[in-house]
Amino acid sequence: MARDLSIRRATEADTEEILRLVILSLGEYWNRAAGLRFDTGFWSWKHLASPFGPSPCLVAEAEGRIVGLRVFMRWQWQLGKRRVEAVRALDTATHPDWRGKGIFSRLTLALVEEMRREGVSFIFNTPNDLSRPGYLKMGWLSMGRVSLWIRPQRPIGMLRALLSKSPAASTTGDAAGATRIGDLFREPKLESFLQSLAEGEGEGKLRTPRTRDYLQWRYRDIPGGIYDAAWDFDGSEGTVIIFRRKNRAGLSERRFCEILLGPGSGSATRARTLLRELMPAAGVDYVSAMAGSAREQRLLVRSGFLPAPRVGPILTVRPLNALPDGVDPLDRSSWRFSLGDLELF
Repeated sequence: MARDLSIRRATEADTEEILRLVILSLGEYWNRAAGLRFDTGFWSWKHLASPFGPSPCLVAEAEGRIVGLRVFMRWQWQLGKRRVEAVRALDTATHPDWRGKGIFSRLTLALVEEMRREGVSFIFNTPNDLSRPGYLKMGWLSMGRVSLWIRPQRPIGMLRALLSKSPAASTTGDAAGATRIGDLFREPKLESFLQSLAEGEGEGKLRTPRTRDYLQWRYRDIPGGIYDAAWDFDGSEGTVIIFRRKNRAGLSERRFCEILLGPGSGSATRARTLLRELMPAAGVDYVSAMAGSAREQRLLVRSGFLPAPRVGPILTVRPLNALPDGVDPLDRSSWRFSLGDLELF
């Protein structure tokens, strides 16, 4: 590695140069199907406006220019009534002229140590098959695949696409067009519904706290307006479903990112009714979701979903500091995921 390479914290003044490096290294779009570009608006939303705090970011600098980037996004998990500080290993980029010189590993390990000293409990991410071996060499541990639940809508079309050696690209994008996601946050009953969720979270599992600030940032404010929502409120009996369209390998998917069930016994029935309305109206090949709890699993089974154990992201975790009550982040039973927790954005 060149001796004049230095590592430092990124500043706001670096944003334009960072974006040029990201585009040079990864391409112009973060969502090509929807035509959504890496730009200052997306960077600011993702790494500066998060309710969990701004993302810690290191850059490698050489010869007066930024040649490497490593970003961890701050995240919080709820464990009973406590909040657990974590980070998600996301964006990284290396200038083509500086690849193969260990910049990725050096930046990553430096940021790992910063997070350890800061008291962060663990790092998590869902790396692809190409990058996963590098993370495992740096101390990440694989927790295996977090499986999706799928309901085919067009089984014959799905079979044709899966059997095709060269599936055609979808002709429709991911963008949702006109959605009701903004209306959800103007709904006067939302606050009491979210409060009922918080009061019902007595189980000792790690889950993202579904606060208004988080849901607005994650699903309403994301550039491109790619998410939609449906809901049915009646106190603790309510439900909220947040979803999007995703196209890949010639197949179209409606992805149910959040299925929020109030603690009342009638919430699952309301959610099932909404799912029944949303699935045929989707105009897609299949619909997908994750079952974060036994209650959600029963809902999906009764709604016609089937487990797809070979489909879904592979989760990796890097423990840093002990969690409350001896909870082990490497134990899959310690987690309660939604699809929105783990999808890439």
